[in-house]
Amino acid sequence: MPTLDLTFEVFCGNCGAGLCNNSTEGHNSHSQYISVEPCQVCLDSKYEEGIDDGYQKCKEETEEN
Repeated sequence: MPTLDLTFEVFCGNCGAGLCNNSTEGHNSHSQYISVEPCQVCLDSKYEEGIDDGYQKCKEETEEN
């Protein structure tokens, strides 16, 4: 079977952070694959966004009662 060597860099499509340390390559019985974990910058941002949303919902419910 032919093989292909490919060198590339991986960046977050949302914030542009480099994801080389969050990416792994491998192969199983029938194909090769690339696995990319989410960017920590974006994970932290979404975490903060979730906290803000929770506080806002709590504030709205408190004001209604």
